[in-house]
Amino acid sequence: MSLTQEASERIRDAIVSGKFEFGERLSEEQIARALGMSKAPVRAAFMELRDMGLVTIVPQAGTYVFTPSRKDVEEMSQFRAMLEKEALQMALVRNRSGLVQQLSAAISQMDHAIESGDRLRYSTADSAFHRVILQIAGNRYLEKAYDLTATALAALRARLQSGEGDYWHRSYAEHTRMRDLIDQGEFDAAHALLQEHILIINRSLALPDTNTQIRQKAQLRSDQECQELLLQSQG
Repeated sequence: MSLTQEASERIRDAIVSGKFEFGERLSEEQIARALGMSKAPVRAAFMELRDMGLVTIVPQAGTYVFTPSRKDVEEMSQFRAMLEKEALQMALVRNRSGLVQQLSAAISQMDHAIESGDRLRYSTADSAFHRVILQIAGNRYLEKAYDLTATALAALRARLQSGEGDYWHRSYAEHTRMRDLIDQGEFDAAHALLQEHILIINRSLALPDTNTQIRQKAQLRSDQECQELLLQSQG
């Protein structure tokens, strides 16, 4: 793994898990110190994370964790719902039994995460569940399109997990029900539940109408706190 990849993964995981807050300023120099590397790979990592939609780079001002508005979330979730609906239809035709098997494996990981109280592990398993549908669909362009919003939405789901006490159990029940409906051949019901499961984020997250209502935070964390958060993000 290159230093740029390492920096990108550490920062990405800290954002997705909610350790770095929306609008938080990220210091290239501070993160480089925390990771024990030069600023060059961190700078390159910021560019990668910008392309994922996770950070905003403001010239002469700095790099900030992305700050989604309600409209952003609605558009991202609607886009994802359309892609996953098509991907599920394709996956059912290509390999229904393999789909059920791999969805079950992801559900097993969710189960372990809930038992251990590991939110990051649950988020990873949640993402893996949906990724299975895209992979079995077998269309690489569909998967590339999905990647445009997948990481940002994972970050939003992580905040939803921390804000609702029953989120894990409801989410787990919905994933399990989807798998069962597919296994039983109830495809219309599976499609409907998938759409509801994705779009519920629009009603569950309290977000402003526009990005301008979210203030960027100029205050940086201490070097020690930054280092701890980045190390924790790797589990």
